Amino acid sequence: MTTSEHGAGFSAAAAAIATAADEALTSGSLDGVTEADIAVALAALGRLYSAKVEKLDKIFPPVAQDALTATETAVLVSELLRAADLNVFDLAMWFRRAS
Repeated sequence: MTTSEHGAGFSAAAAAIATAADEALTSGSLDGVTEADIAVALAALGRLYSAKVEKLDKIFPPVAQDALTATETAVLVSELLRAADLNVFDLAMWFRRAS
């Protein structure tokens, strides 16, 4: 698979996940989406985002500015910190690392 084909495949997969998530949220039927499915997708995307930031040696927005509400962001970040056994102090120390 060429880099171009790989990128196109990833774009299609990302669009499919976004569409499926939007449909579940719009219909209010979250029962068909398992916690494990969400965890697998978030972990994979988190690893990909981190690798891309490290490779480019620059930070870029992980989502569009208004893609998530403040509440959605706080819930997600809080649980990501718990999953990594980090606290807000750890995050503050990492945030202030050399830019």
